[in-house]
Amino acid sequence: MSASYFLSPHVHVCVAGKQVVLLDLVRDKYLSIAGDQPLARWVKGWPTPISEPELSLSQEDESAAVAGPENGLLAKMISQGLLVTDPVVGKEAAPVVAEQPKAALVEFELNVRPRTTLAQLWNLFNAFTAAKWAVKHRPIQEVVQAAGRLRKRSMRSQSTVDVATVRPLVTAFLYLRPLFYTSKQACLLDSLTLVRFLARYGVFPQWVFGVKTDPFYAHCWVQQGDFVFNDTADYVRGFSPILVV
Repeated sequence: MSASYFLSPHVHVCVAGKQVVLLDLVRDKYLSIAGDQPLARWVKGWPTPISEPELSLSQEDESAAVAGPENGLLAKMISQGLLVTDPVVGKEAAPVVAEQPKAALVEFELNVRPRTTLAQLWNLFNAFTAAKWAVKHRPIQEVVQAAGRLRKRSMRSQSTVDVATVRPLVTAFLYLRPLFYTSKQACLLDSLTLVRFLARYGVFPQWVFGVKTDPFYAHCWVQQGDFVFNDTADYVRGFSPILVV
């Protein structure tokens, strides 16, 4: 049977360990699916964890699956709007590709106070205020879409982020950030604030969402190329990217 279902536009997918993880931006929820589920039969491009052997069905089982694909997990995904049948509306279930971070953009020297300006402080205040309001009052799908539109417009005028230009801005951001909030357990607010702060200087890096399993944990950070801006490379390498804005 050829695959006849596609992921809805608001659903994103990745492979994390032995599981396939979905991010539903409309519901702001993650769904973890065991890697041995034979959804590739019905969902175009459905990924299979490398560590899992491909599930083999007997002819009898295969006939039953073809006869009743609307049962069980597949039916639940359809009813929740995770899957569609129209290829024009939907998309293949292909995991996003993001460059593996190798280093943090900024490494602090404890005995050296970085140079900051009042303009940077003002821009950070505005970025934080806007990000905090958005996280509290707007659905995550709208927040992500707005950031995506901003980055898409910027790509018409620039194709790369100049590290030499960005490093002092990120340094100032990390130094001034504690005046407004702590980044602990606040990766969404922190990353959105940084994205908005850098946008004020015409800099538009990637905003990456990732997950890991056993146990499950979701995280997000800002990066460009192999530099991570607001986290450590060792830590974020432990996550599988599921969405890149």
